[in-house]
Amino acid sequence: MNKFLGLTCALLAAIFNAMIGIFSVKLISYGMQPFEIAFYKCLIALIMISTYLVVTGKFIAWVNYLKRNYIKIAICALFGFFVLYFFETNAYNYSKVPVVVFLLLGSSTITTFVLSVILNKKKLHRREIITCIIAILGLGFVFNAGENIQHADLLGIVFALLAGIGYGTFLTLGPIFRIGSGLVVVNSLMLFGTAYLSIPIILHVKIFVPNLHQLSLLLGLALLPTIGGFWCTVKALTLLESKTVQLIELTEPVISLVSAFIFLSQALGYRQLLGGTLVLCAIYINAMK
Repeated sequence: MNKFLGLTCALLAAIFNAMIGIFSVKLISYGMQPFEIAFYKCLIALIMISTYLVVTGKFIAWVNYLKRNYIKIAICALFGFFVLYFFETNAYNYSKVPVVVFLLLGSSTITTFVLSVILNKKKLHRREIITCIIAILGLGFVFNAGENIQHADLLGIVFALLAGIGYGTFLTLGPIFRIGSGLVVVNSLMLFGTAYLSIPIILHVKIFVPNLHQLSLLLGLALLPTIGGFWCTVKALTLLESKTVQLIELTEPVISLVSAFIFLSQALGYRQLLGGTLVLCAIYINAMK
């Protein structure tokens, strides 16, 4: 039962996270800077969750949790919020969404596997190596990586890789620090993440106030990927190994392709369908162990 719930949470995280690119690109096209998008979506999410905790009488529990775990939360939020969101959003400003998603998930997968071996002192089994290779190979087909990356801006590629390293590091450190799950944990991470992301806002000096249309997109970005995606990821990490969570969330690019077809009228090619099949096969092989 716990394994099934963990698999479900990881899959939901992939669905929610697949919407980040669509929301972010829209907001950039409406004049917002990437660092502004990263900050405001976390600030809105922080306000929403904090309000919920006050209404439900869990605010004191949140404060007590922060007192006990602020160092661990600060470290996890640095990688899982600042590094991930800052560089990911900036990457969308320079490269296409499929390229960013592929590089982010590819680098986070490698980071998770490597850090799991180093920090947990575990040997990778043949099945894990094979599933990782199949998943990355599938992603290459999904996004026709060789052609797309060749024409992508180098700065966008670097930003996407850095975002993936931050995400993979968070996925590994979360279980090691045993930060737990639930909205109390997510809001704690959100608090430190918002603080980190406010630094570029302060350095920029000029304060940006979003208009009503931008605010509606920021609300969607805060509610789905930021709150929903992160809560599901944190919950999955308490039920599954970090490598398993990361591998399942590799379905995100497949979901991104479907979302692009629905919302942007972008059709799927044969290479993309083949890649999606390979990713699903890798997840199935890993889940059957």
